[in-house]
Amino acid sequence: MKETKEQLGSLWAELRDTLRLNIEYAKLTGAEKLTTLLGMATLGLLIIIICSIVLFMISFGLTILLAKSTGMFGACMIMAGIYMVLVVLLFFLRKQLVFDPIARFISTLILK
Repeated sequence: MKETKEQLGSLWAELRDTLRLNIEYAKLTGAEKLTTLLGMATLGLLIIIICSIVLFMISFGLTILLAKSTGMFGACMIMAGIYMVLVVLLFFLRKQLVFDPIARFISTLILK
């Protein structure tokens, strides 16, 4: 009888340690995945900001270049048309260009 109680106590201690270690592992894994996700979000935000600045400078230069042959109003309208074409393309290709890469990254991150 005493042996059975000792075995049950030992089994309970092992089970408790295993559960504690699994919880600790889950916390560490969650922290790692959250850090990776926030790091990629920050990197993506920085890339978007830098690309916006570059795109602004390029469009400003093209507007000045086009203004020499079409006038400032015509150059601004041409640049607005180019931006509208880009917006329409982004709208129609949003699944391939935006949603699929994000879903692929998050599913890889979670299932890894």
